[in-house]
Amino acid sequence: MYESASLRAYSLKLLRKRNTTHDMGAAQSDSNISKKDLVSRIKQHVESADREKAKEIGGVFLFNIIKDTTVYSWTMDLNKLIVYEGEPAGDPDTTFTLNEHHFKQLVTGREEARVIMQAGRCSVTGDVMRAMKLEPYIKLGDKLRK
Repeated sequence: MYESASLRAYSLKLLRKRNTTHDMGAAQSDSNISKKDLVSRIKQHVESADREKAKEIGGVFLFNIIKDTTVYSWTMDLNKLIVYEGEPAGDPDTTFTLNEHHFKQLVTGREEARVIMQAGRCSVTGDVMRAMKLEPYIKLGDKLRK
């Protein structure tokens, strides 16, 4: 009994250390990349994307990123293959509203869009089926290391 309690305590200690180290690393890398920088990189990614595939999805997507009491809005227009700060002139096909932390988790590839949406961490209004096809355009993952 002494050995199993000791082993359990040691395992918990290792697990806490690993989780603490992982959490600190995620927080540090998230804080180093601003949401504006991420949107700029998404813009470059969309502009270099396959035009035909992007136009097959089509649509105008508004992203509202919340931090404290501030909302940063940006738009992705796959009809024209452009990304810009602010809201579109007309009504968007789909609107995403999520906090800055979850936006960064999504864009950096730390969490899947489906998981964020299903967990209620992101509000999606409009064409949800079309929204599910956006992940290749907004997830940067390895492109952030370049």
